[in-house]
Amino acid sequence: MPFCPKCRAEYVEGTVLCSDCQIELVDELPPEDDVEMVNWQVLQEISDEVVGYVLKGVLEEVGIKVYLRPLRIPGYEGIRGSWVKSNWGDLMVPEEYLDEAREIIDEYMSSLKDEEID
Repeated sequence: MPFCPKCRAEYVEGTVLCSDCQIELVDELPPEDDVEMVNWQVLQEISDEVVGYVLKGVLEEVGIKVYLRPLRIPGYEGIRGSWVKSNWGDLMVPEEYLDEAREIIDEYMSSLKDEEID
């Protein structure tokens, strides 16, 4: 099976180009432990840990890497790492996925509002 070396998506035999990344597929994926420099960007401030993990799951489901950066200091209940921000933390994605991730989260949040109305 061919794979995309960038997003790691698997394709059916005969496919030669990743439909998302527009790069040539390879027969074997490179090891995941290869160091990759990522320019993380804040997609959204997160009000609490549960919201962070829900939104992280939404993005990871479509193949976008996500980093949750908590602003609380681990092991010190309630003590924040930042006195300026009042949110729980930041939802961060690689810069190249920022616009796509924003659209996905906006669509997801909109679907929740639609469910509340029904």
